[in-house]
This record gives sequence, structure tokens and C-alpha cells, in this order.
Amino acid sequence: MSEKFQTVKGMQDYMPERMRKKQYIEDLCRGVFERYGFAPVQTPVVEYFDLLAAKGSAGEAIKEELYYFKDKSGRELGLRFDLTVPLARIVANSPQLLNPLFRRYQIGTAYRYDKPTTSRYREFTQADVDIIGVRGNAGELEILQITVDIFRKLGVEFYIKINNRRLLEEIALSCGVEKARINDAFRSIDKLDKIGWEGVEKELAGKNINAQIVGVVKKNDLDDAEKLLKKSNADLSVLDEMRKLLELLGKLGIGKYVKIDLSLARGLEYYTGSVYEVICSGKWSCAAGGRFDRLIENYGGAPTPAVGISFGIDRILDVAEEKIKLPELTEVFVINVGDDEKIVIAAMEVAQRLRELGINTRMNLVAGRLGKVLATANKLNVPYAVIIGEDELKNKEITLRDMCTGKQQNIKLSELEKIVKIVE
Repeated sequence: MSEKFQTVKGMQDYMPERMRKKQYIEDLCRGVFERYGFAPVQTPVVEYFDLLAAKGSAGEAIKEELYYFKDKSGRELGLRFDLTVPLARIVANSPQLLNPLFRRYQIGTAYRYDKPTTSRYREFTQADVDIIGVRGNAGELEILQITVDIFRKLGVEFYIKINNRRLLEEIALSCGVEKARINDAFRSIDKLDKIGWEGVEKELAGKNINAQIVGVVKKNDLDDAEKLLKKSNADLSVLDEMRKLLELLGKLGIGKYVKIDLSLARGLEYYTGSVYEVICSGKWSCAAGGRFDRLIENYGGAPTPAVGISFGIDRILDVAEEKIKLPELTEVFVINVGDDEKIVIAAMEVAQRLRELGINTRMNLVAGRLGKVLATANKLNVPYAVIIGEDELKNKEITLRDMCTGKQQNIKLSELEKIVKIVE
């Protein structure tokens, strides 16, 4: 008995029905991105390990999740863990793209050697949209407009958590966290959804980091945070910046989808300002992003402001799959009655003509009794069948059968375009 091979842990196959829904989500994202004037790019799945693990990039935590290997020439390589790092590499190497802005989107797979759990995979598809070269709130506003558009079109319940890394840094410093330990503190806070407040406090204590920050963040109140910052003579400009962003989101009519969350840190350390995360169905993180103004400079480019968001296609599919209703892929099933060569060729010619008319057409490639083939068409939920046998061939026509009602009509081969209006 031969061995049955399985998929690699944390990765999955997509069968046709589910894959079509995944493609639907990707196409929806692509359509919205392009409606806002973004153009596509494609980058390699494999990058140099030095790029993926560079200081000032994603941080120490991500190094443990990298798929790392050496090629036959001994070069150290890795599979990309997101689409933002390759984007930063592109811009660092091609500053002429900034004319004055570089607006791009990318849809592709990424890999993280993380512990697989429900809706968390080691191979996953991301849809990223980013604006390179924009300062101020304009970039955030457009990115969040795009986000709201996509999730409204999906018809799922959602809200957007929003914070600012600079604000969280000022709070951390005001709570006695050493500047060199801020990222360590943020890595613990970022685990809040997994380990809860007690777990965060325990982890901070284990790192010898002042846990006072937990009390401030837990209150989740900008006015309370302002009082703390004033006591320590901290920089208050980031508070004004955040309040202004919230005000503008309200004026755009999308403020109702946004909630402040001072605990939101985002695990990737390249974020420098605003950060946001989309929560669907009350608990699932389906998209996240923010501002990463230093990443391009870290990769050898000029200091360049940047902002964007990444949509987790697989997670969105898990959340929205039941809501997505797609029409049948095949509109017409062409049936040749018998395996006479003349009939088969005539049926193939009709099928091709229907495709040229824009009708999704499937050809019956296995000869059988008409009743059996019609049963196959029914099982496929095909709305119409085109039947060609000896009589149809003789009369230069086809029989069009409505698979829902069973009604049939004859249509001349010279008038096949009539089928277009019937199947619409």
C-alpha cells in the first residue's frame, strides 16, 4: 500500500469552491485598490536573509519565525514574512519611483514559522496597499477609507482599532520603562489577546520592566494619558496628531468604524506612528497596518515617509466564507449525444462559439446516455444545457434546455447569439 502524502503543517489546499471565494476576496481588494489609483507590483517570495533580519526591520521576534535556508551556492536566504519589507527594498533601490509619491499594491503569499492555530497559517496570502512619500494625516485617511470600503463590500461586522506607536512610547517612558526596553515592553503588550492583562503584567515583571504602563493602557483614555504625559513633561504633539486624525475620520463619515485602543502596539517594530488593526466578527484580526517612516532609510534609501495596510486574505475567507455567494462558474453545459465524430466536433465548435460570445461553457467530454449526462449537469448546478445529436446536426440547430424548468427550445446554429440574452 503506497504512502499518502499530506500538506506541510500550517499550510492548506484550497478546493475549487473555496478557492473561488478566496479569489473573489482578492479581486475585491484589487478592484478597490485600483479604483483609488494604485498600481500592482510583484516581488520574489525568496529574499536574502540579511534583508529579512536587518536591524530596524521587523524586530527580534520575527527572526524566530523566518523560513531560513541556504541555496546551492551557500547564499543565506529566507521566505518573505510580509510584503512591506520587499516594498521598502524596492524604494530604497529605486528612489526615482517617488514622483512625488509611489502608490502600489501587491497580493501574494508570505510565510512565518509560527505555531499554527485556528485561522493562523504558516503560508498565507496578503493583499497590501501602501503610499510612499506622504506625510501628515492624508495617507492614513486614504488607507482607512480603502479599508472601510473593502469590509463594507464584504458585508461582515467589523471595527478598526487605532493607536500611535509614538504615543505608546511616550506613555512607556512616563511609566518608567527604559528607552532601550520599550520594544521588549511592546512585544509583551502585543500578546494581550493571547495571554490577557495578567499575563502581560507577569511577562513584564519577568523582564524586569515597570508594569505601571499596563494600568494606563488598560484605562484606554486619551485624557487620562494626557495627564500622565503632562506630569512627566513628555511630548504632547502626538496626542494632538491622534485627536486630529480621529476628527478627520469623523468628517469623512468613517469615524464610526474606529475605536481607540492604547494597547495596540503591532508586533513588527518598523512601525513609527499610527497603527491600526481591523477586527471582524468581534474577535478575528483580519487586517493591520500603520506608518513606517524609517524602514526605507534602514535599507539604505533616503528618509522616506510611508503608510499602508495589509489584508489577511485567508483570515478574511475564514470569517466571510458563509456570506460569500457566487454564481455558478459554468453557464452552459454542451452535451454531444453519442460519440460520433461529426457530432463531437460540431458540439466542440458550438462550445467554442459560445465562449467567444462571453458565455462560460463546459463541454461534455465523456460520452453517455443523455439522461445520465443531464444528471451530471444537474449535479453541477449548471443553469442551461445545449444538446447536439443526429437530429440537431441534420437541422443545423441546437436544443437549449433550461435545467431549472426542464423547458427546451431549438435555436439555429446561425443564431447562437440569441443564447446570450437567455442566459443573462
